[in-house]
Amino acid sequence: MRLIGLTGGIASGKSSVGKVLQEEGVIVICCDTAAKQVVEQGCPGYEKVVKTFGTDILLPNGEIDRQKLGSVVFSTRENREILNRCIHPEIAKVVRRRLIWEFLKGTQLVVLDIPLLFESCNIRPYMHSVVLVYCTPEQQKERLMDRNDFTEEAANARINSQWSIDEKKGMADHVIDNTGLFLDTEAETRALLVELKKGIIPIRNLLLLIMAAIVGFILYNF
Repeated sequence: MRLIGLTGGIASGKSSVGKVLQEEGVIVICCDTAAKQVVEQGCPGYEKVVKTFGTDILLPNGEIDRQKLGSVVFSTRENREILNRCIHPEIAKVVRRRLIWEFLKGTQLVVLDIPLLFESCNIRPYMHSVVLVYCTPEQQKERLMDRNDFTEEAANARINSQWSIDEKKGMADHVIDNTGLFLDTEAETRALLVELKKGIIPIRNLLLLIMAAIVGFILYNF
């Protein structure tokens, strides 16, 4: 099974690229989605976060208020690291279970959508290659302020909490330019997918090769 890392800065368009890949039939495992799952009520991640940051971050229905939690977490680096220690092990469990399932199904290409892929140095060695979705820091800020209704200060806090996107750009194997029209980004994504699939033997052909090898071995030793 070939693992492709998909990453980028916050509001760079990474999730949109992931959706294009899904439309092309690619299995995309999103760590942001897993992060939301593990802090749902009744999950171990929820208990850890509430125990650590207190009940002030909860909505009246008991769910975690993501906006309040974000305000606390992005106020200091220490708080971000504490949150990561609470939820990253739980996220890893969700992702591992999904990867095992896809392996057993015979899935040959899986894209892991990981926002902090480069920051998490223990993940990179498992990737066949890494794709970075790129836009300028100015675009990141504009999109965050427009999409999330953030103040400029709040947007900058989230951008500065990650490695700079230009630094990540130099570390990626492939870069998808999302600074212009998204139609161009879609076309670039589909063209890159063709490249990422090169060398993958279709499962049917692989089974035929294995069967042929077994038959050949039996005949040779008969």
